[in-house]
Amino acid sequence: MATIGKSTGYSSLSLKEVVCLCAGPCDDAAWEEFVARVGKPISLTILRTASVWGEPSRSMVEDLVQATYLKLWEDGCRLLRDFAIQHPEAILGYLKKTAANATHDYFKHGHSQSSGGAHPHVSTSDVEPEAGTGIEGSEGKIAYKIVLNEIDSHLKRSLTGPDRERDRAIFWLYFRQGMSTKEIASLPTIGLGTKGVGSVIERLKRCIREQILGVSANSDKEEVKTKSKFPRELVIGLYGASEYGTSIR
Repeated sequence: MATIGKSTGYSSLSLKEVVCLCAGPCDDAAWEEFVARVGKPISLTILRTASVWGEPSRSMVEDLVQATYLKLWEDGCRLLRDFAIQHPEAILGYLKKTAANATHDYFKHGHSQSSGGAHPHVSTSDVEPEAGTGIEGSEGKIAYKIVLNEIDSHLKRSLTGPDRERDRAIFWLYFRQGMSTKEIASLPTIGLGTKGVGSVIERLKRCIREQILGVSANSDKEEVKTKSKFPRELVIGLYGASEYGTSIR
């Protein structure tokens, strides 16, 4: 990238260029421009992710924003810079993913116990299928997001009764947020034990296998994983894989 003089207006630079400047010699103006552009989406991502666990305070969100910046700036900002150079169109997705991961790590490591978050809650408005997806930008990721949206649309259409939103939340907490059945059962708004949560997951898995993947519950797992047009991670999640184990976690 060509050298950019200090007098150049930073607002005219691409986000990739701003990131590269931040990764270079100390440049306060570049840092301020970076924060001005990405501060809001990072804060909103943290707020939304933290809301799964409880009611986050403003100070907690601010602390997690700073933790996210520190994570991004590890090793002289090398990982962020390298990603920005290779995938300039997906920088914002990278930042949001980093913020969400930092927030989940904060709560999963028990910090919530000291901040009044011992009893996390969940609302289905906080749990969306894209929340746990990887960084956007490649054909594979785009196709994966389409499949996830298709599954979510099916869940919204097929689930009925007073527990439909709860069951949808359980499904995505398990598959996209990576929570175990025990962790999901501990959420006050779920109202089910570990076995009950596992039962909901298995029921929805069967429904999706039959309605979306177009296969019956007793189809050969290896054949489906080999021939399926759907992403391997999704097929493994719905059918299990010997190397990962097939039981509900």
